[in-house]
Amino acid sequence: MARIEAGRADERILVRLMGVTYGAADALLFELERPDGSPLPGAKPGAHIDLHLPIGLIRQYSLLTPLATATSYVIAVKREADGRGGSQWLHDQARVGMTFTISAPRNAFPLNERAAATLLLAGGIGITPIYAMFERLCDLGREVRLIYWCRSESHALFHKQLSGRPGVTLHYRDEPGRKSRPSIADALSSASLETEIYCCGPDRMVAELEANVGSLPPALIHVERFKGNAGEPSAGAFTVKLARSGIELSVQSGETILNTLIAAGIDAPYSCEQGICGACETIVKAGRPLHQDAVRSPEEHDRRQTMMICCSGSRSETLVLDL
Repeated sequence: MARIEAGRADERILVRLMGVTYGAADALLFELERPDGSPLPGAKPGAHIDLHLPIGLIRQYSLLTPLATATSYVIAVKREADGRGGSQWLHDQARVGMTFTISAPRNAFPLNERAAATLLLAGGIGITPIYAMFERLCDLGREVRLIYWCRSESHALFHKQLSGRPGVTLHYRDEPGRKSRPSIADALSSASLETEIYCCGPDRMVAELEANVGSLPPALIHVERFKGNAGEPSAGAFTVKLARSGIELSVQSGETILNTLIAAGIDAPYSCEQGICGACETIVKAGRPLHQDAVRSPEEHDRRQTMMICCSGSRSETLVLDL
Protein backbone atom coordinates (compact mmCIF):
# COMPACT_ATOMS: atom_id res chain seq x y z
CA MET A 1 0.00 0.00 0.00
CA ALA A 2 1.26 3.46 -0.82
CA ARG A 3 2.21 5.69 2.08
CA ILE A 4 1.03 9.28 2.12
CA GLU A 5 3.64 11.56 3.65
CA ALA A 6 1.45 14.63 3.83
CA GLY A 7 0.16 15.74 7.20
CA ARG A 8 -3.50 15.91 8.09
CA ALA A 9 -5.18 18.95 6.61
CA ASP A 10 -7.71 18.95 9.44
CA GLU A 11 -5.00 19.36 12.07
CA ARG A 12 -5.23 22.95 13.28
CA ILE A 13 -2.70 24.97 15.27
CA LEU A 14 -3.35 28.35 16.85
CA VAL A 15 -0.46 30.74 16.33
CA ARG A 16 0.27 34.38 17.04
CA LEU A 17 1.94 36.78 14.63
CA MET A 18 5.11 37.70 16.51
CA GLY A 19 6.89 39.82 13.93
CA VAL A 20 6.75 41.26 10.44
CA THR A 21 10.00 42.21 8.76
CA TYR A 22 11.04 43.47 5.37
CA GLY A 23 12.22 40.74 3.01
CA ALA A 24 12.45 42.46 -0.36
CA ALA A 25 10.44 44.86 -2.48
CA ASP A 26 6.80 43.72 -2.21
CA ALA A 27 7.75 40.81 0.07
CA LEU A 28 7.40 40.60 3.87
CA LEU A 29 8.47 37.92 6.32
CA PHE A 30 5.94 36.80 8.94
CA GLU A 31 7.04 35.03 12.12
CA LEU A 32 4.46 32.77 13.82
CA GLU A 33 4.51 31.15 17.25
CA ARG A 34 2.03 29.39 19.49
CA PRO A 35 0.58 31.84 22.04
CA ASP A 36 2.06 29.77 24.88
CA GLY A 37 5.45 29.50 23.19
CA SER A 38 5.39 25.70 23.07
CA PRO A 39 7.18 23.84 20.26
CA LEU A 40 5.70 23.57 16.78
CA PRO A 41 5.84 20.43 14.63
CA GLY A 42 9.15 20.00 12.84
CA ALA A 43 9.38 20.63 9.11
CA LYS A 44 11.84 19.87 6.34
CA PRO A 45 12.71 21.95 3.27
CA GLY A 46 9.83 22.05 0.79
CA ALA A 47 7.15 21.89 3.48
CA HIS A 48 4.30 24.37 3.56
CA ILE A 49 1.42 25.30 5.82
CA ASP A 50 -2.13 26.47 5.25
CA LEU A 51 -2.73 29.89 6.76
CA HIS A 52 -6.38 30.60 7.60
CA LEU A 53 -7.12 34.32 7.33
CA PRO A 54 -9.89 36.06 9.29
CA ILE A 55 -11.55 37.05 6.01
CA GLY A 56 -12.30 33.43 5.23
CA LEU A 57 -9.41 32.75 2.87
CA ILE A 58 -6.95 29.86 3.16
CA ARG A 59 -3.54 30.33 1.61
CA GLN A 60 -0.54 28.04 1.33
CA TYR A 61 2.96 29.29 2.15
CA SER A 62 6.30 27.51 2.14
CA LEU A 63 8.12 27.38 5.43
CA LEU A 64 11.47 29.12 5.52
CA THR A 65 13.06 26.34 7.52
CA PRO A 66 16.49 28.03 7.76
CA LEU A 67 14.82 30.85 9.71
CA ALA A 68 12.62 28.61 11.86
CA THR A 69 13.23 27.56 15.45
CA ALA A 70 11.67 24.84 17.56
CA THR A 71 8.94 27.30 18.55
CA SER A 72 8.51 29.49 15.46
CA TYR A 73 7.77 29.34 11.76
CA VAL A 74 8.65 32.02 9.21
CA ILE A 75 6.89 32.50 5.88
CA ALA A 76 7.44 35.00 3.08
CA VAL A 77 4.48 36.66 1.40
CA LYS A 78 4.71 38.63 -1.82
CA ARG A 79 2.03 41.27 -2.24
CA GLU A 80 0.14 40.36 -5.40
CA ALA A 81 -1.73 43.48 -6.52
CA ASP A 82 -3.81 41.45 -8.98
CA GLY A 83 -4.06 38.36 -6.77
CA ARG A 84 -7.08 36.87 -5.01
CA GLY A 85 -6.80 39.04 -1.91
CA GLY A 86 -4.87 36.94 0.60
CA SER A 87 -1.47 38.55 0.16
CA GLN A 88 -2.99 42.04 0.07
CA TRP A 89 -4.76 41.42 3.36
CA LEU A 90 -1.59 40.14 5.00
CA HIS A 91 0.44 43.12 3.81
CA ASP A 92 -2.19 45.75 4.57
CA GLN A 93 -4.18 44.41 7.53
CA ALA A 94 -2.15 41.87 9.50
CA ARG A 95 -0.73 43.21 12.73
CA VAL A 96 1.73 41.81 15.25
CA GLY A 97 -0.23 40.16 18.04
CA MET A 98 -3.03 38.82 15.86
CA THR A 99 -3.80 35.12 16.13
CA PHE A 100 -4.33 32.80 13.18
CA THR A 101 -5.03 29.17 12.60
CA ILE A 102 -2.58 27.15 10.54
CA SER A 103 -2.33 23.54 9.44
CA ALA A 104 0.44 21.23 10.45
CA PRO A 105 3.25 21.28 7.85
CA ARG A 106 2.79 19.15 4.75
CA ASN A 107 5.51 18.33 2.27
CA ALA A 108 4.56 17.50 -1.30
CA PHE A 109 7.90 18.92 -2.52
CA PRO A 110 10.38 16.86 -0.49
CA LEU A 111 14.12 17.17 -0.94
CA ASN A 112 16.30 14.13 -1.61
CA GLU A 113 19.18 14.94 0.71
CA ARG A 114 21.26 12.04 -0.60
CA ALA A 115 21.26 13.01 -4.28
CA ALA A 116 24.59 12.85 -6.07
CA ALA A 117 23.98 16.38 -7.35
CA THR A 118 21.13 18.87 -7.13
CA LEU A 119 20.06 21.73 -9.39
CA LEU A 120 17.69 24.26 -7.84
CA LEU A 121 15.72 26.64 -10.08
CA ALA A 122 13.71 29.53 -8.63
CA GLY A 123 11.67 32.34 -10.11
CA GLY A 124 10.44 35.30 -8.04
CA ILE A 125 8.75 34.29 -4.78
CA GLY A 126 9.43 30.68 -5.79
CA ILE A 127 12.75 31.12 -4.01
CA THR A 128 11.10 30.33 -0.66
CA PRO A 129 11.19 26.49 -0.79
CA ILE A 130 14.31 26.57 -2.96
CA TYR A 131 16.25 28.69 -0.45
CA ALA A 132 15.38 26.23 2.31
CA MET A 133 16.64 23.36 0.14
CA PHE A 134 19.84 25.20 -0.73
CA GLU A 135 20.77 25.92 2.86
CA ARG A 136 20.03 22.36 3.90
CA LEU A 137 22.19 20.87 1.15
CA CYS A 138 25.01 23.28 1.97
CA ASP A 139 24.82 22.27 5.63
CA LEU A 140 25.13 18.63 4.54
CA GLY A 141 28.05 19.38 2.26
CA ARG A 142 26.18 18.17 -0.84
CA GLU A 143 26.86 19.25 -4.42
CA VAL A 144 24.24 21.86 -5.29
CA ARG A 145 23.68 24.67 -7.78
CA LEU A 146 21.04 27.37 -7.42
CA ILE A 147 19.84 29.59 -10.24
CA TYR A 148 17.45 32.39 -9.25
CA TRP A 149 15.63 34.58 -11.74
CA CYS A 150 14.11 37.74 -10.35
CA ARG A 151 12.89 41.15 -11.43
CA SER A 152 15.70 43.11 -9.78
CA GLU A 153 18.15 42.94 -6.92
CA SER A 154 15.75 44.85 -4.70
CA HIS A 155 13.02 42.29 -5.42
CA ALA A 156 15.26 39.32 -4.62
CA LEU A 157 14.58 37.61 -1.31
CA PHE A 158 17.79 36.59 0.43
CA HIS A 159 19.90 38.60 -1.95
CA LYS A 160 22.49 39.28 0.75
CA GLN A 161 22.50 35.67 1.94
CA LEU A 162 22.95 34.26 -1.56
CA SER A 163 25.22 36.77 -3.31
CA GLY A 164 28.71 35.42 -3.84
CA ARG A 165 27.89 31.96 -2.48
CA PRO A 166 29.53 29.05 -4.36
CA GLY A 167 27.11 27.43 -6.79
CA VAL A 168 24.67 30.37 -6.81
CA THR A 169 23.77 32.36 -9.92
CA LEU A 170 21.41 35.33 -9.68
CA HIS A 171 19.75 36.81 -12.76
CA TYR A 172 17.83 40.08 -12.69
CA ARG A 173 15.41 40.96 -15.46
CA ASP A 174 15.86 44.70 -14.98
CA GLU A 175 19.63 44.56 -14.66
CA PRO A 176 21.23 47.44 -16.59
CA GLY A 177 22.97 46.24 -19.72
CA ARG A 178 21.42 42.80 -19.60
CA LYS A 179 21.19 41.48 -23.17
CA SER A 180 19.14 38.32 -22.83
CA ARG A 181 17.57 36.13 -20.20
CA PRO A 182 19.46 32.89 -19.60
CA SER A 183 17.16 30.03 -20.53
CA ILE A 184 16.10 26.99 -18.58
CA ALA A 185 17.71 24.94 -21.35
CA ASP A 186 21.02 26.65 -20.52
CA ALA A 187 20.55 25.76 -16.87
CA LEU A 188 19.82 22.13 -17.71
CA SER A 189 22.74 21.73 -20.08
CA SER A 190 25.14 20.73 -17.33
CA ALA A 191 22.74 18.44 -15.49
CA SER A 192 23.73 14.79 -15.47
CA LEU A 193 21.37 11.83 -15.50
CA GLU A 194 21.87 11.67 -11.72
CA THR A 195 21.06 15.31 -10.98
CA GLU A 196 17.90 15.92 -8.97
CA ILE A 197 16.18 19.07 -10.29
CA TYR A 198 13.78 21.20 -8.25
CA CYS A 199 11.89 24.13 -9.73
CA CYS A 200 9.47 26.64 -8.20
CA GLY A 201 8.31 29.68 -10.08
CA PRO A 202 5.71 31.10 -12.46
CA ASP A 203 3.80 28.78 -14.78
CA ARG A 204 5.84 29.83 -17.80
CA MET A 205 9.04 28.86 -15.99
CA VAL A 206 7.74 25.43 -15.04
CA ALA A 207 6.43 24.93 -18.59
CA GLU A 208 9.85 25.85 -19.98
CA LEU A 209 11.47 23.32 -17.70
CA GLU A 210 9.08 20.57 -18.71
CA ALA A 211 9.65 21.37 -22.39
CA ASN A 212 13.42 21.08 -22.04
CA VAL A 213 14.01 18.09 -19.80
CA GLY A 214 14.86 15.96 -22.84
CA SER A 215 16.22 12.59 -21.79
CA LEU A 216 16.51 13.46 -18.10
CA PRO A 217 14.65 10.85 -16.02
CA PRO A 218 11.17 12.17 -15.06
CA ALA A 219 11.64 10.86 -11.52
CA LEU A 220 14.43 13.40 -11.02
CA ILE A 221 12.29 16.41 -11.98
CA HIS A 222 10.36 18.05 -9.14
CA VAL A 223 8.20 21.15 -9.52
CA GLU A 224 6.00 23.29 -7.31
CA ARG A 225 3.51 25.64 -8.90
CA PHE A 226 1.89 28.82 -7.63
CA LYS A 227 -1.56 27.82 -8.86
CA GLY A 228 -3.34 24.82 -10.29
CA ASN A 229 -4.22 24.20 -13.89
CA ALA A 230 -6.87 21.59 -13.35
CA GLY A 231 -9.29 20.99 -16.17
CA GLU A 232 -12.75 19.51 -16.00
CA PRO A 233 -12.59 16.85 -13.26
CA SER A 234 -14.72 14.36 -15.15
CA ALA A 235 -16.29 14.13 -18.56
CA GLY A 236 -18.95 11.75 -17.33
CA ALA A 237 -20.47 10.40 -14.14
CA PHE A 238 -18.70 7.67 -12.22
CA THR A 239 -19.03 5.84 -8.93
CA VAL A 240 -16.79 6.24 -5.91
CA LYS A 241 -16.68 3.43 -3.39
CA LEU A 242 -15.29 4.22 0.06
CA ALA A 243 -13.41 1.12 1.14
CA ARG A 244 -13.56 1.72 4.90
CA SER A 245 -17.28 2.35 5.16
CA GLY A 246 -18.60 0.61 2.07
CA ILE A 247 -20.46 3.77 1.03
CA GLU A 248 -20.98 4.27 -2.71
CA LEU A 249 -21.52 7.71 -4.22
CA SER A 250 -22.24 8.89 -7.74
CA VAL A 251 -19.97 11.72 -8.92
CA GLN A 252 -21.82 13.67 -11.57
CA SER A 253 -20.19 14.96 -14.75
CA GLY A 254 -18.22 18.14 -14.05
CA GLU A 255 -18.36 17.60 -10.30
CA THR A 256 -15.42 16.80 -8.04
CA ILE A 257 -15.09 13.82 -5.74
CA LEU A 258 -14.39 16.17 -2.86
CA ASN A 259 -17.57 18.17 -3.32
CA THR A 260 -19.55 14.96 -3.68
CA LEU A 261 -18.15 13.71 -0.38
CA ILE A 262 -18.86 17.01 1.35
CA ALA A 263 -22.43 17.06 0.04
CA ALA A 264 -22.90 13.57 1.47
CA GLY A 265 -21.68 14.71 4.87
CA ILE A 266 -18.46 12.71 4.66
CA ASP A 267 -15.37 14.19 6.24
CA ALA A 268 -12.28 14.32 4.02
CA PRO A 269 -9.07 16.33 4.28
CA TYR A 270 -8.66 19.22 1.82
CA SER A 271 -7.39 22.78 1.63
CA CYS A 272 -6.62 24.62 -1.62
CA GLU A 273 -9.25 22.93 -3.88
CA GLN A 274 -6.94 23.76 -6.81
CA GLY A 275 -4.74 20.69 -6.87
CA ILE A 276 -1.61 22.46 -5.63
CA CYS A 277 -1.29 21.77 -1.91
CA GLY A 278 -1.59 17.98 -1.61
CA ALA A 279 -3.89 18.06 1.41
CA CYS A 280 -6.50 15.81 -0.19
CA GLU A 281 -4.14 13.12 -1.46
CA THR A 282 -5.99 9.84 -1.12
CA ILE A 283 -4.99 6.24 -1.67
CA VAL A 284 -6.67 4.56 -4.65
CA LYS A 285 -7.38 0.90 -4.03
CA ALA A 286 -8.95 0.18 -7.44
CA GLY A 287 -9.83 2.03 -10.64
CA ARG A 288 -8.05 4.44 -12.99
CA PRO A 289 -7.96 8.10 -11.85
CA LEU A 290 -7.83 11.03 -14.26
CA HIS A 291 -5.14 13.11 -12.59
CA GLN A 292 -5.61 16.88 -12.82
CA ASP A 293 -3.47 18.20 -10.00
CA ALA A 294 -0.18 20.10 -10.16
CA VAL A 295 1.43 18.40 -7.17
CA ARG A 296 2.53 15.12 -8.71
CA SER A 297 2.91 13.66 -12.16
CA PRO A 298 0.52 10.87 -13.18
CA GLU A 299 3.49 8.49 -13.09
CA GLU A 300 4.28 9.49 -9.51
CA HIS A 301 0.64 9.03 -8.55
CA ASP A 302 0.72 5.56 -10.11
CA ARG A 303 3.78 4.65 -8.05
CA ARG A 304 2.18 5.95 -4.87
CA GLN A 305 -1.29 4.63 -5.79
CA THR A 306 -2.84 7.99 -4.93
CA MET A 307 -4.91 10.83 -6.36
CA MET A 308 -5.99 14.34 -5.36
CA ILE A 309 -9.74 14.19 -4.92
CA CYS A 310 -10.27 17.98 -5.03
CA CYS A 311 -9.75 18.22 -8.77
CA SER A 312 -9.12 14.81 -10.35
CA GLY A 313 -11.67 12.56 -12.01
CA SER A 314 -11.88 9.00 -13.22
CA ARG A 315 -11.12 7.11 -16.38
CA SER A 316 -12.94 4.05 -15.09
CA GLU A 317 -16.60 3.62 -14.17
CA THR A 318 -15.66 3.06 -10.55
CA LEU A 319 -12.94 4.25 -8.19
CA VAL A 320 -12.34 2.58 -4.85
CA LEU A 321 -10.73 4.96 -2.36
CA ASP A 322 -9.15 4.33 1.01
CA LEU A 323 -11.69 6.47 2.84
